[in-house]
Amino acid sequence: MKAAILRSPKNITLSEIQTPLSPRSDEAIVKVKYAAICGTDLHLYRGETPAKYPVILGHEYAGEVLMVGQGVRNIKPGDRVIGSYMASCGKCRFCILGKPQLCERRLMFGINIDGSFAEYMKIPLAERVLVKIPEELDYRDAVLVADTFLTAFNAVEKALKPGETLLITGLGSIGLSAALAAKIMGASTIIGTARRERPIKIAKELGVKYVLNPDKEDVVKKVMDLTNGYGVDASIEASGAQKNMKIAFESLKPGGKMIQVAIPVEAITMDLKYIIGLEKSIIGVLNPGTPPHIERALKTVKNEINSLRSIVTHEYSLDEIEKALEIMDKRIGDPIKILLKIS
Repeated sequence: MKAAILRSPKNITLSEIQTPLSPRSDEAIVKVKYAAICGTDLHLYRGETPAKYPVILGHEYAGEVLMVGQGVRNIKPGDRVIGSYMASCGKCRFCILGKPQLCERRLMFGINIDGSFAEYMKIPLAERVLVKIPEELDYRDAVLVADTFLTAFNAVEKALKPGETLLITGLGSIGLSAALAAKIMGASTIIGTARRERPIKIAKELGVKYVLNPDKEDVVKKVMDLTNGYGVDASIEASGAQKNMKIAFESLKPGGKMIQVAIPVEAITMDLKYIIGLEKSIIGVLNPGTPPHIERALKTVKNEINSLRSIVTHEYSLDEIEKALEIMDKRIGDPIKILLKIS
């Protein structure tokens, strides 16, 4: 099979390797139809996040089950599936506490086990990873749900209640998905930050009332003006940039919550005295990634799938993986979400 193997930072090769065709008892083999490039993949490609080299990159995928191990009961050959970015053991202290994303033995696709930028994918602990795609959803749309939308949906659930105000700093694929999730969940006013024209246009279509450019205006002052000097109830920081993290924190009302979903790639310096003085809080969140969470995300977004589809700006074949990563890395053509059509 063809597979895009990350051998070291900025060194990815499309190679012919042996197709995995002998699943163990708890495993499934999936024929990948679509994969998607995530910001984490870009961090791995750049060497900003460590990986176990060599590794097949990618952790967002939709495909058809080819075969399963003898211990797999709920997934069968022919099923159309999406799945988590990781496999959790189900037995460690964090899994027992309901925090599988913090599993002590988690296997993470495209990081410490082979991922989805390949024609076939081996899925360990398949029943803790895979979810069947509803009949009305095609592979191309479904691939956006288990990681991109669920990450955003989980952040929004942690951030606010219906009727509250929300600021989203960084309107990339996660930020825009967070805007959609916030609209679905009844946010009263959604404010976003962006510098590029394409995300600004999409954001307004997804329910963002005000889009502010941090290069051209004082965002914190503007947010305060828009909220009568009060500040937003919650913020979601989806860029990983220090400037945006500062904006997200300082724009909060007293007692407000800042949810950090983006991975900062450099040391961050912030004035945190108002964590005490105004009881603001910063909460890091990670996609919980279990089948029940994925199923909830599917139900939540099913009536807004056309809106979610709007974040896709480019589509390439697996043969074009180097070009696709270069476009993401250098932001050529104003990309937001790039899909890979595998088969």
